[in-house]
Amino acid sequence: MPDESRPPVSRLQRTLAFFSLILIGLSVVAIIVLLIVGGAGMKIPSTQLQYFVQFFPLVALPLGALGIIALFVVGMVERRKYNQSHTPSARQSK
Repeated sequence: MPDESRPPVSRLQRTLAFFSLILIGLSVVAIIVLLIVGGAGMKIPSTQLQYFVQFFPLVALPLGALGIIALFVVGMVERRKYNQSHTPSARQSK
């Protein structure tokens, strides 16, 4: 029975995962705030806050998606390295 079939999670993978989760989560919160404020007929009190709430999801959602793609790429590269270092070569098995 193999000792471990899954490579350990690196610090880079954890950082990318949290980065993406935070960006996407804050974007969803900003969209919900816009929907609630717009549906209630209210206005956001500050112009800077209004611009931030309106334009933050336009930047953060694509960055979060790129972070998820980067997470998959880093995971594939690290898994390939792990498999190459933990798989016995053909010469050793003969």
